[in-house]
Amino acid sequence: MKLILNIFCWILVVFCFYFPFSYYDSEMNKKEVKISHILVDSEQKAQEIRQNIIDKKITFEHAAFMYSIDPSAKDKGNIGYVMKDLLRDEFKEIAFKLNKGQVSEVIKSDDGWHIIKITNIRKFSDKNSFSFNP
Repeated sequence: MKLILNIFCWILVVFCFYFPFSYYDSEMNKKEVKISHILVDSEQKAQEIRQNIIDKKITFEHAAFMYSIDPSAKDKGNIGYVMKDLLRDEFKEIAFKLNKGQVSEVIKSDDGWHIIKITNIRKFSDKNSFSFNP
């Protein structure tokens, strides 16, 4: 009887605590963000560019086109829609905490110094997964 009660308690714990959180996490991962990106080779340059964007001396898109060393520069930094699981670790938490239109702080990676901007947020849909919608 005690064994059956213990098993029942574990099942109850799993259904009450684990499944709601795992469902919530999977639903959170179904959100995707449209990101624009600037990559430069020094922190100082990245800080200056970011400050100019914040001060509205230059638009993010113009700064990406003029200063970014990433191939996305030709598209004004636009890298399109991405899901959290597909982002590099350095960007995952930051990108999904920003609101639409927000510009990130400067982010360091092995490639250099990055600034990202969230240009749109939408719920992931299978119909969007195989189409390119900049």
